[in-house]
Amino acid sequence: MPHETAQAPELEAMAETILIVDDCATTRRLLSVYLRQEGYDLVHAVNGLDALEKLALRSVDLVITDMNMPQMDGVALARALKQDPVFKWIPIVMLTTEGEERERQHGLEAGAAAYLIKPVTQEQLAQEVRRTLTSGRN
Repeated sequence: MPHETAQAPELEAMAETILIVDDCATTRRLLSVYLRQEGYDLVHAVNGLDALEKLALRSVDLVITDMNMPQMDGVALARALKQDPVFKWIPIVMLTTEGEERERQHGLEAGAAAYLIKPVTQEQLAQEVRRTLTSGRN
């Protein structure tokens, strides 16, 4: 009689981890609800400096950042990550209220792989996260 063995927890697929960077607690909570329902693990930061501190302690698969924040904004964060050999591979999604084309270009030139304008639906966010994570692996 063959016996079944349970797969060791370390062999199960691990959820991808996303760092959410936004100075607005409400936005962080909303994005967390959206992304947890999609199966992602989350880390939170309130600005770019906080994000760099969190990244020093934990690896992530994707960063979603607001553009306008105190102390270190999303553009400065994106530039810092893309200039660092340890972090330059991490894809970045800018999620901001800035809808002007020149702001979009500014974010993309800083290193963002995608640029979304708030407010976003769960479906829009999930689709962009999946697309960005997939293209980051290629």
